[in-house]
Amino acid sequence: MENYLFYVGVLMLISNYVSLTSSTPLFNLTTDQYALTVLKSSIVFDPNAILHKNWSIHTPICGWIGVSCGTKHQRVTALDLSNFELQGTIPPHLGNLTFLRVLDISSNSFTGILPSELSKLRRLEDINAAANNFTGGIPSWFGALSQLQDMDLSNNGFSGRIPSSIFNISRLQSLNMSFNILDGNISEEIGGLSSLKKVSFERNQLRGSIPYAIFNISSLILLDFGHNMLSGKLPNNICSNTPRLREFTVLRNQLDGEIPRNIGKCKELQILQLQVNNFSGEIPSEIGSLTMLTDLYLWRNQFKGRIPKQIGNLTSLTALYLESNHLTGELPEELSNLAALRFLISGNNSLSGVMDPRISDVSKCW
Repeated sequence: MENYLFYVGVLMLISNYVSLTSSTPLFNLTTDQYALTVLKSSIVFDPNAILHKNWSIHTPICGWIGVSCGTKHQRVTALDLSNFELQGTIPPHLGNLTFLRVLDISSNSFTGILPSELSKLRRLEDINAAANNFTGGIPSWFGALSQLQDMDLSNNGFSGRIPSSIFNISRLQSLNMSFNILDGNISEEIGGLSSLKKVSFERNQLRGSIPYAIFNISSLILLDFGHNMLSGKLPNNICSNTPRLREFTVLRNQLDGEIPRNIGKCKELQILQLQVNNFSGEIPSEIGSLTMLTDLYLWRNQFKGRIPKQIGNLTSLTALYLESNHLTGELPEELSNLAALRFLISGNNSLSGVMDPRISDVSKCW
């Protein structure tokens, strides 16, 4: 009984102290409500007054715009503030939303860093912080979010190297870090992301070679390393273990060597962008096996020899860009089979002959 009275007394003292020292009664709010209230106070510009009008401590947080709650515990499970045009920073208190599974703050003007307290969001499955003004390095604490499946940090000002801890998130399916200022190499450890479907590091300052280990990920659908400073060759077995690959983009790098003949095994490939590199050799006839291909960009490389007639098998092809290489011979008559073709650009080569009149309704420059 004495112990009980002691604890009651302590609680009363704490309550009185908070009442005397707090300018606002936030001590009465739930953990989630307090975290969101601090977030609201961290917003310096809310042009549409979305949070100002809707996020009131006098109404249940599960009814606040952008907030979703679980039915069992009434804890916040999703926070979607995308496209609200907000300006401000992300407070560390957001890490107290420990039931959060989805965090989408994309397409705003948040600045500063992503606080390390967000590493406490161990249930998080999807984070989208794209199209903001975040700076600093990619936080290494992302590696602690073992449930993460989708991660989009694109269109920000993140710099430095890609932390190796990212490659420990075994459930990761989509990884987008495009349009930042990242440098250094892409680690071979990326091959450990066995569930990865989409990866984009487009428009950074990455160097070194493309990690061969990434071509062992059988679930891979999209790979975009365009607009970097990557060098080296493509692996000979590029398509042996990536049968589901639909888009392969490495434009505007410093890659060289030949197109692997193994490319023909990527039967689901729809977009192949190799332009503006130093690829050489002949265009392999195996490209003719890519019957789902819609866009083929090979321009401004060092390709030589004839255009393989097997390209005529690509009946889904809408765009064929071959200009600024060292191609010779005539345009193969099999190109007339490409009924879907809308763009055929083959100028600045050493091609001869005349365009087959059966290739009609095509925007051509050859």
